[in-house]
Formats: sequence, structure tokens, C-alpha cells
Amino acid sequence: MNLPLGALLPGEDPRQSLRVRRFLLASTVYVLVIAFMGLYVRQGLLDFHEWRLTTLLIVLVNLALYVLLRSGRNERFADPSLTGIQMFVVCLIMGLTMYLLDGGRGGILLLFLVLLMFGVLRLNARQFTALGVFAVVCYGVAVTAVWQQRPAAFDAQVELLHLVALGTLAPCGGFFAGYVSGLRRRLRERQIDLQRAREEVHDLKVLDPLTGVSNRSAIIAFLGQERERADRLDQPLAVLLVDLYRFKRINREFGHRVGDQVLYETAQRLRGCIRDIDGLGRYGGEEFLLVLPDADVDEAGRVAARVADRIESRPMAGLPANYRQRCTVGVGLLAAADDDIWQVIERARSDAEARQTDPSR
Repeated sequence: MNLPLGALLPGEDPRQSLRVRRFLLASTVYVLVIAFMGLYVRQGLLDFHEWRLTTLLIVLVNLALYVLLRSGRNERFADPSLTGIQMFVVCLIMGLTMYLLDGGRGGILLLFLVLLMFGVLRLNARQFTALGVFAVVCYGVAVTAVWQQRPAAFDAQVELLHLVALGTLAPCGGFFAGYVSGLRRRLRERQIDLQRAREEVHDLKVLDPLTGVSNRSAIIAFLGQERERADRLDQPLAVLLVDLYRFKRINREFGHRVGDQVLYETAQRLRGCIRDIDGLGRYGGEEFLLVLPDADVDEAGRVAARVADRIESRPMAGLPANYRQRCTVGVGLLAAADDDIWQVIERARSDAEARQTDPSR
């Protein structure tokens, strides 16, 4: 029964899935190493029991790393990909294998170099250079042990060439690791820039650029959602239409820059009057719309009084100290199941106009 590849990969986290994919790809190279070492056994260059011991070691180490990756515990490490650990293990297993072989080390060495090149994907230039130096040390220790314990299996000229070839791994691999690391860094920067651009586009789509609160389309959409929710849950719904009284006079007497400051500060004061579940948006010009889910007529009246007090109690920035900006706050309620949002807004507008005519209301 074949085990599908999807069962080996964590599907809930794409980054974790990518790490496991890279690990499984490296594991296929280990399979080639084991198979290639089997040929060395047939050629009499490696003892069968030593091949079996090395194979068991490779399988156990890779199984432990896979369990660590698959369980998610690798997320606790500074490098969740465990690249440094895997490369360290590769060097140790390479050293052991080079020690056990009685000849032909160059063939197996090529496969280990392939495994080491996986470090280019995650390590920077300094880290990969250190890895290359460690690989040379492991190989050097292994062949030195062969020279001392099994001189017949040691060819100084060939091993020196192997060491020189392996020594080129550090500078060459370090160069490519630095290049790939730079690409990753630039890619992260581009991703951050792209995310910021998306957020800016989103803000332009839903926020009023002057006041920072929802624009007309966004607050109308929010009101529509709350209208449906109120009908579904049989809850009350209220809206407040806030109109800055004689606002055009400010633009005329003090300039549009001061008028913009007044609109901005009004929006900030309105923020302090509502709950987190409420909606606030600039409805148009000097009008602001507040959406109050699950608010009856009494609650809406209290919020309206608080709004008027916040706006009128102290002068706005840029205006003279003795100048008080006045406002009217109209209340509109969802009265019937077949009411639409425009009827609710129209009730708030009618109430605001009535309050302008009769401020005692």
C-alpha cells in the first residue's frame, strides 16, 4: 500500500509544509547514499555489518528529524528549518562513512556534497563557510584515522585531492549562500512592501482620507450588515446622523485648512463616544453617521447627548477660544421588519432637521 505524499506533509501551515518537503528531498539523497554504499559492499570496499550499522544510523537520525519537523516542535528553534542541525549531522555521517570505506571515497563524497549544498537554501555566507570548514575537518579526521589504523586503505595523493576539492566547498558554497541569502532578504522586503501597498489600497477603499474613519460606502455597507443581523436576532438598531451646524462659515472665515482640522477633530471626538461594536463613518461633507447595533431609543438618546456635549463643550483646534462649533444629532431607529437602511437614515435626518428648528427637542 503506497503512502500518499500529502500524508507526510503538514497541510495547515504552508511554511511548515515547505520545510518538510525540503527535508524529504534531502532524504532521497540519503537513500542514494545507502544504495551506493551497497555497491561498495559488493565490491569488497565496505563490510556488510558496517553498511548495516551506517544505514540504521542514517534512518534513525532522519526519522528523529522528521518527527521533530512533523510535530511542530521545530518552531521553538531559532531556525525552524533545522538546517544547521541537519548539516552538522551530514558532516558527522560523512566522516563516519569515509572512515569505514576501504577505498573509492570520491564517489560517496559527491553525494554528501549534494546534501551539503542544501545548506545554500537557508544559511548565509558566514554560516555556510563555517559549515564547509567543519566538513573539511570531519573528512580530514576520518582519513587521518584510516591512515593510522588501516594504512593499506589510505592513498595520500588521492585523499589530498579529495581534501582540496572539499575545501573549495567553503568559499564557493559561501558565495552562493550569500547570493541566495540576499535574494531571500530582497524577497522579504518586497513582500513587506506588497503587504503595505495592500493595506494602503484597503484603507483607500474603506477609509475617508481626511478623517481616518470609514468612508460613505464602507459605513453604508456596515449598516447593511447590522440591519440584517438585527432582523435575524430580533434586536434593535439605531443610527445617529451628526451634522456640523453652519460648517461652511468656518471654511469661509478661517480657511479650508482649519475646516479640515475641525472635521478631523470631530471624527476623533466621535470615536470616544461609541463602543467597539459600533460603526462610525463620514457620510458626506460635514455629516457623520454612527451605527449603534443593539441600541434602543433610550441608549441612542444617551449617545446623542454625549456626542453633542463632546463636540460643543470645548473649542476645536484652529478656531478662536471663544468659538464653539455647534451640531445637530438626529436619531433614527429600525422601526419595522421591512425597513431598509435608507429609511432609517432618513428618519435620523428628519430628526436632525427638526432639532435645528426646535433645539429643545
